[in-house]
Amino acid sequence: MKKRVKTVLSPYLFLLPCALLILVILIYPVLSGLVNSFYNENLIRPITPVFVGVENYAKLMKDSMFLNALWRSIVWTVVILIFEMAMGLLFAVLLSKDIYCKKLFRCLVLIPWIIPNAIAGIIWKWFLNESFGMMNYLLKSTGLISHNLAWLSDEKLAAVSVVTVIIWKSIPFVAITLLAGIQAIPGDLYEAAKVDGARSSQCFRFITVPMLRNIMLITAILTSIWNFNQLEIIQVVTKGGPGEATLSLPVYIYRLFMQTFQTSYASAAAVVMMMVLIIPCIVYVRKLLKE
Repeated sequence: MKKRVKTVLSPYLFLLPCALLILVILIYPVLSGLVNSFYNENLIRPITPVFVGVENYAKLMKDSMFLNALWRSIVWTVVILIFEMAMGLLFAVLLSKDIYCKKLFRCLVLIPWIIPNAIAGIIWKWFLNESFGMMNYLLKSTGLISHNLAWLSDEKLAAVSVVTVIIWKSIPFVAITLLAGIQAIPGDLYEAAKVDGARSSQCFRFITVPMLRNIMLITAILTSIWNFNQLEIIQVVTKGGPGEATLSLPVYIYRLFMQTFQTSYASAAAVVMMMVLIIPCIVYVRKLLKE
């Protein structure tokens, strides 16, 4: 009997340290933030927090800066998703071909992904500098522009610049993931299609894309969650400026918490962001359970 109980409990005992770590690092902060969102805590005011119910959430619904940041994050996530999936699929197909130095190119594609976000932000901030940045130098050398462009000072250019950096950072993960999916497709399918007279474009359309549909969906969900949560690159490159041109929801929450010390209000905004992100998480989990 004791041996049977030991056999049953052993797996759970091995999982206990990991479960406790998850409880301390993930679950407790989430619950703490949720509870704090119903109070009026502000670190600048040395008073005992008072329970205010859903007052912070009602205030958020009238906060134009919050609503704009939320909408901006959603739009950016969709735009980034379209470009990263298209470019990632293109690189995956190219890297799956028998080309010269294929392994070298695969390593080079991974470089943006392995660079930490903060370091990537610093690199691009210098690269896009209006006065001595490499971007303006290259464009002027090729005759595409006649004067330096304010990549990080102009509202429209700053938004484009930030989105471009995030796309550059996201493409490698998509490319390598889809490349793994392409390599898992049986070669017999392509051989049979070629025997039937199918062209390369038809093989791509009717074999590659359908066979990658599931992995593309999972990759799209994961990268959308990560890109929606993107903070480091935006904070390093533009800090949400100029004005509110690049103020995403994570940057807005960071400002509330770390600069104005409105902890309860920031917690309410974070809870709303978490609720938005729960939707793709549910789709992701359901997809995994089906498989």
